[in-house]
Amino acid sequence: MCARMDEDLQELVGQSRHREAFELVLARYQNKVFRLAYSILGNEALAEEAAQDIFVRVWKALPVYNGRASVSTWLYAISRNACRSARKRQASRRESPLEETPEPQSPSHLMQVDVPALLCRLPEVYRRVLTLFYLEEKSYQEISRMLDLPMGTVKTHLHRAKKEAAAVVASGR
Repeated sequence: MCARMDEDLQELVGQSRHREAFELVLARYQNKVFRLAYSILGNEALAEEAAQDIFVRVWKALPVYNGRASVSTWLYAISRNACRSARKRQASRRESPLEETPEPQSPSHLMQVDVPALLCRLPEVYRRVLTLFYLEEKSYQEISRMLDLPMGTVKTHLHRAKKEAAAVVASGR
């Protein structure tokens, strides 16, 4: 199905039918892009803004899409970069006093895990593999290609990410 999507997109781009190509990408990936942005940014409003920015970038980049990478890999790279930019912008705006620092969760809240907040507490490499594997439902091979890592490294990162996530939940951090 993904290979057909890639072929359809390349054909439309090759015929300079960019609007149709964009609509195809938007229909197929809109929800996935939002979920990815939300998992990285941990905030629904920021994720919506980022998703819009991502699709603006996709629109601008479509005429030069050459098919060397699959659509999902190409879109993931654009999404990751846009979310990094959004995070940097957000960090530069953030100036909260110490009095506003949230208190740690009590043990009664452990069963109601805030997944985006949990992901934000993990190192970026762990956050990426967890997001791709569980939220985007990518295979080890796809993650390996997308992150340019050996498959064994992907499996190791995923194992360590799950252990660290469990430790974060257990500690209530």
